Amino acid sequence: MAIHLLYADDEPDLRDLVQNHLSLEGFEVETAGDGAQAVKMLSSKKFDLVLLDVHMPVMDGLEVLKFIREKKLTPRLIMLTGDGDPHVISECAKYGATDYLTKPYNYHELIEAIDRALS
Repeated sequence: MAIHLLYADDEPDLRDLVQNHLSLEGFEVETAGDGAQAVKMLSSKKFDLVLLDVHMPVMDGLEVLKFIREKKLTPRLIMLTGDGDPHVISECAKYGATDYLTKPYNYHELIEAIDRALS
């Protein structure tokens, strides 16, 4: 059975690239361009893993993370950001993120983080 993954990032080129690569790895990948869209998708479908950009318009990744915890949803969570702010990292961990990657990350780092989150 394939892993159902949601990837939320406001950078369309990066979103498409990651979706294509992860699809080739056998993941079922759906994408969201902002946090509000991610919340809508999370409200109607079950995901095994969520990759969340911290800084997105409308609703940021931390707000999405809080929504996931408030609704007691159970996907594994990896936060992605171009900002290594220790406060943001601790907030993500507090709300249940299993890993945190700082942009620019490479494809191998992403796969390793996914493998860790799913194991």
